[in-house]
Amino acid sequence: MDNQVNVQNVRLANDGFRLRKLVLSDNNLSGTIPPELGNITNLQQLHLSGNNLSGTIPPELGNLNFDCTSHRHCVLDLSGNNLSGAIPPELGNLNFDCTPRGSLTVHCALDLSGNNLSGAIPPELGKLTKLKYLDLSDNNLSGTIPPELGNLRPVVQSSGYLDLSDNNLSGTIPPELGLGLGYLVDLSNNRLSGSIPPELGDEYTRRLDLSNNDLSGTIPPELGDANIGELDLSNNDLSGTIPPELGDANIGELDLSNNDLSGTIPPELIRYKRLLNLSNNRLSGSIPPELGHTDDLSYLGWLDLSNNDLSGTIPPELFNHVGLRSLKLHCNNLSGAIPIVVVELRHLGHLDLSNNDLSGAVPAGLLGLSSFSQFQSLSLGGNNLSGVGDYDDASSCYEGTFRDDDESVHLANIEQMVDWGITQGCGQDRFCPSRTVTRAQMAAFLYRAVTRLYGVPDPAEAQLTDVGADVWYRSEAQWAAANGVMRVTDGVFNPQGSVTRADMAEMLIAAFDHLSASPEFQDLFSDVAGIPYATIQAMEGIYDAGVATGCGTNPLRYCPTKEVTRAQMASFLVRAINLASDNS
Repeated sequence: MDNQVNVQNVRLANDGFRLRKLVLSDNNLSGTIPPELGNITNLQQLHLSGNNLSGTIPPELGNLNFDCTSHRHCVLDLSGNNLSGAIPPELGNLNFDCTPRGSLTVHCALDLSGNNLSGAIPPELGKLTKLKYLDLSDNNLSGTIPPELGNLRPVVQSSGYLDLSDNNLSGTIPPELGLGLGYLVDLSNNRLSGSIPPELGDEYTRRLDLSNNDLSGTIPPELGDANIGELDLSNNDLSGTIPPELGDANIGELDLSNNDLSGTIPPELIRYKRLLNLSNNRLSGSIPPELGHTDDLSYLGWLDLSNNDLSGTIPPELFNHVGLRSLKLHCNNLSGAIPIVVVELRHLGHLDLSNNDLSGAVPAGLLGLSSFSQFQSLSLGGNNLSGVGDYDDASSCYEGTFRDDDESVHLANIEQMVDWGITQGCGQDRFCPSRTVTRAQMAAFLYRAVTRLYGVPDPAEAQLTDVGADVWYRSEAQWAAANGVMRVTDGVFNPQGSVTRADMAEMLIAAFDHLSASPEFQDLFSDVAGIPYATIQAMEGIYDAGVATGCGTNPLRYCPTKEVTRAQMASFLVRAINLASDNS
């Protein structure tokens, strides 16, 4: 029998004693969350995380009154379950009071991360003005970010935390989020577009992560006015030059990799204590020797300038960073000799100088560094060096169609998709391999794949209420809906919705004549509870055909609710097409 939250004991909370904490985390609980939990008064903490709870979040939980008068932590934690549906706007009525008590700092938190929640973020959550910690990450939330979340300015801004990462959020970043949200703002792994609001250069922000989105435009120099300790803008479509003002910030880690940045590296970028990653851009000119600046508080640990158009010699000053652990300068146009001072870096674990125009002899002591236990990789190939010995390996440079997939295990299949005319990437010579594939994109990929195998499909009409007459994917969406390739409910196609591994199985079976579902239920996978038998048979069918592999063994798992990335989609499709008899 499934474990259930004990409703009877919850009711007793108001019948003779005052329940302060209800901690049921990691107890293998299943079933739904009882709405009666909203009847508890003067609660301090409610932890139901790390279980198998399903269903929707009861709106009655918005009645909870968290009494923080005598405790440092007031928490509602429902993370790490299988909760679905929309976030109830009633949660905006939660009564959190995080006002400091003298020298006592109070931390109030709402954590709904790691579920299957969908729909838009309720703007009513902006009423939780005293909340310190809001985590909605790793769900299927869509729509735009409500500007009302800018009201979440904690009493002590330096301890605030907003995490909306790993969702399907779209639209622009509201400038209101730059009004003092606090320590961490993480909007990574979404579909956010437009420019970065300069207001995000707030004096209280310590960590700002906007990576893996569709952000464009230039980097606001105002970000240099902040006290940002970690700034990650990687894997976007940012262009223009790197603002020298970023050198004024107290940034310990800066990652601007995989963008379309150009111009020279500002010598002002001398204060990075741990990591500086500018790889996979279009930067030119020489490496500023100022990057080797050190003081008692500033020692770079990781420096990556690879896959750019940098020229000139390697500044010996770079090796002033005695704690340098990784130096990657491969795939540039660097010339001259390797500075002999490299042999003094006894903590260096990774050194990649391959695919440049370096010349001369390899410093005598460099190859000996490979005998140190911490040394993991040394690549010197693709140069004009002598004495390279066994270290003539050369890293793969951006020579294919896209410059952001070179390290992907799906690279060959992505390139095959290009050769077949099924994909053109996501813009700016990029494929965006780690982003989840949308239903609109999937309709287009499937339509082009079917066209390759069977010829252009007959025109199809379907009444889709959320597919406009002028959108680029209209014909493909209508074809997919009319032919049952993609599920549609009440005319809603949900073009920006994600595609799960279970969805992918059903789509491939429906689209390709040479694939079929398993004729009978084989009970192959251990993680398919609650999945319809027809869907399981589709998953088993493409597994038997070799189109999909499991996501884990001992026991075999399929991860049916896991979203499919664009790179994974490429491998699914290529394997499926190659199974056809006419795959020429």
